[in-house]
Amino acid sequence: MRPRLLAVDVAGEGEPLVLIPGGLTGWLSWIPHQVRLSDRYRTIRVQPIHNELGSAGVQGDPSYTREVAVESLLLTVDHLEIERAHFAGWSAGGKGLLDFAMAHPERLMSMTLVEPAADWILEAVGESDREHQESVAFLDSLAGQEVSDDDLARFLFVAGFVRDPAQARSDPYWDRAWPHRMTLSWLSEKLMGSDHSMADLAVVRCPVLLTKGTDTGRVERRVVDLLALHLPNARVVELEGSHAHHIESIDRFLEALEEHLEASLNA
Repeated sequence: MRPRLLAVDVAGEGEPLVLIPGGLTGWLSWIPHQVRLSDRYRTIRVQPIHNELGSAGVQGDPSYTREVAVESLLLTVDHLEIERAHFAGWSAGGKGLLDFAMAHPERLMSMTLVEPAADWILEAVGESDREHQESVAFLDSLAGQEVSDDDLARFLFVAGFVRDPAQARSDPYWDRAWPHRMTLSWLSEKLMGSDHSMADLAVVRCPVLLTKGTDTGRVERRVVDLLALHLPNARVVELEGSHAHHIESIDRFLEALEEHLEASLNA
């Protein structure tokens, strides 16, 4: 698969703020944030290839890699004639944003990572235990496959959206997630893995805001804490909620985000 322009939705004027969604429901998750930010920022929701095609029911392509994802985002930013921007990414989108930041650090004015799915960091520091390895293997096993209801239920549990996979179908999030389940077949190791080391994070010199939820899983919280230790200019904010705390606690999240964006302009 070759890199290509991503679908975008642009609202407002001002400094550009690029919003990269998680790996399941895609850019829908950033709509309420865009609405509230677009009176002060040129707010751009992007739809990564895996979100676009997965949400359309297309099974994952084995030639889709993190390099394709990074270069597609670069092509899109260039097409929008944006030299530098603020970027924010959630979950798989946060992991993709981190890949982009290490490849093109000069394009970032600031970065916000909402529990990025950068699980490779645990392996890099020798903290990948059996539970984590099984979770990674499960997601990779869905690559290019039809994603069942049981697969979606397990993913929602692994990702910290629900406390019990047996109860996932009765969770309010289920009806929103189910139409996008084929996106999971795109999240293979070729996209979600990494050949980076912790030392590579040193090139990301822009201000970084990291957020984590009070009720999220151990892995997600630990990834945030490790990034805070190894990124040169990072701080952590903890918000009430789960893996989707930036939605569940949207007022506090937007308060922290805007404070971060304003501070980065004066840095």
